[in-house]
Amino acid sequence: HIISEREFTRSFTMNRKIKVAREEANADVMVGIDTGCITTMDKNQWIGKAHDMNYSIPIVADVQLAALACGADPFKIVQLQWHASPCEDLVEKMGISWDKAKADFQDYLKQVEQGNVEYLYNPELATNQNINMKAGA
Repeated sequence: HIISEREFTRSFTMNRKIKVAREEANADVMVGIDTGCITTMDKNQWIGKAHDMNYSIPIVADVQLAALACGADPFKIVQLQWHASPCEDLVEKMGISWDKAKADFQDYLKQVEQGNVEYLYNPELATNQNINMKAGA
């Protein structure tokens, strides 16, 4: 039962969504709001390649596209490295150098491996604020 549903989902995703977006609309990207749909359309593309259905198109969440448009880092913030569909062309069309962003991210990962962790905020400050708030209550 589950296998047949998955096969239907894959077939529908590739033939009715991704193929149409790529061949008929010549779309550069598909944007979604539902994480289940985004994951299904993103991850099933590599399965489609095994069946000679190579219609690669980036599938991203609306907030990911908005973050990119606002200048967020494609890797540290937008997390494009987790996508199975190719995002390189999309990022380049948005005026962001994929190669530079990837090299910067790899340098960042080396720093993290060495124990130089970067936080979006100071966790000690946040903890102290919480303690002070509780103490003053």
